[in-house]
This record gives sequence, structure tokens and C-alpha cells, in this order.
Amino acid sequence: MNIIDFHTHPFLRDENNSCFYGDTVTSENFVKTLKSAGIDHICGSVIYKTESFEGIKKLNREALEIKKQWGDFYTPGMHIHPHYVKESIEELDFMYQNGVRLVGELVPYYNGWSLYYDEAMHAIYEEIERLGMIVSVHTDMKVDMDNLEKAVKRFKNITFVAAHPHQREHYYKHIELLKKYDNYYLDLSGTGLFRFGMLGTLIKNVGSEKILFATDFPITNPKMYVEAVKFEKLMDNELENVFYKNAERLLKGVE
Repeated sequence: MNIIDFHTHPFLRDENNSCFYGDTVTSENFVKTLKSAGIDHICGSVIYKTESFEGIKKLNREALEIKKQWGDFYTPGMHIHPHYVKESIEELDFMYQNGVRLVGELVPYYNGWSLYYDEAMHAIYEEIERLGMIVSVHTDMKVDMDNLEKAVKRFKNITFVAAHPHQREHYYKHIELLKKYDNYYLDLSGTGLFRFGMLGTLIKNVGSEKILFATDFPITNPKMYVEAVKFEKLMDNELENVFYKNAERLLKGVE
């Protein structure tokens, strides 16, 4: 069975390596490690703590370089910054012309901003909507989920993929938003999947069509996520949806 990991953070430069334990993962063994876990394709952005737009552009250029090196194994994600609206819109157009259709994972606290919906982000979303791109957004205890919902509600033509099921309060907020909005999806990366029964309960509540397999590699152990999904004893069609069909459908929709 194919497995698409919708949420990773590849890198070429050591400074952009998000692995907690240094040289465990390198740019040279990144692909090999994921393939050894059974993963056939990955998506995601290069991440690093920077608040300058020059820093944002460097992350995006590194993603393009990784795409050149890894080819069909990688779908690159890009960054924007609401403190630089004009520059972000220009960057969206540039990256789109270079084949990029995924914005994010956006990690606001890494880059000195916080709200997913305000006047600046509204203008940026308008360009994302015009281009027909997908947006992957980080969620955790620091994220104002009500503010995120404003963006999801206002821009119904943009598919938002929330990262991390997280713990009870955020987990049930995700379920609420998945039920309310057709353009809201959830990836399984980061905190949440280690809670046994989380995925099965999620599917009982909202079905399997809006859940995307994801790991957050190299922060997390990818094989643990693959086996955690399998251990939930899902039906075959549910497993296929989670592992690759949902991601395939979204990615084909923005080609």
C-alpha cells in the first residue's frame, strides 16, 4: 500500500535540521530513512526560526533545490509572512511559477507572527485562493483556533490542512471544524497519534475522507506513525484513505 507523508520538514543545510538529536538524521539519509519506514512520498516545508523576509525566501529556495534533487519523492511547501504582504504575494507568484502548490506547514511562532486571520493574511489568502493552492497550518496550545476558523470560514475555496491532532481540547475542536467545513482537513503529525484509539474515534466522528497520514519527520519517528495507524485496525478503505488516497486527491486537485 502506498503511503504519502503529508507533513515533513526536509533540509539541505544543517541549520535547518529540526531533528531533536542532531546527526541522527542528515540530508543524505533523509529519504532513505523515510523509505525504510514504508513511506513513498512526502510533502512539507523547510523550517527555521527567522523573522526576516530574506530568511523566508531562503527557506523557500532550499525547498526548490530539494525538489530538484529528490524529484517525484517530494512535494515542496513554501512560507509567507503577514508582516510582508507585498513580498509574500510576489513570493507566492514566484513559487507557483516554479511548480509549488502547497503553502506550509506555516509555523507562525518560528517566524514572529501569530494570527491566521487578520487584514494582512486576508490579502495573502486572496492570492492563495486565486492561485488555487493548499494551506498547511500548525496548530497547538499557542494557536488561537477561533481565529483560524475565521480564515477557514471566509476562504471556502482554500483547502486548509491543520497539523497535529494534539490533546483533548484541540482534538475535539478539530472534530468540530471537520464537521462544519468542507475545506478543513487534519493531518496526523506530531502530538496525538500516540493516544490509543484517537484515530479510530476521529474516523467514527467524521469519517476517513479528510484525514491525512503525516509524521512531522525528522522531529518524530516515522515508523512509529506508520505502525500506529495500522494498529488501529481500520477497514481497508479507511486505511487507504488515510495513507494515500486523500492526499492524492488534494494534490491532484491543485496540479
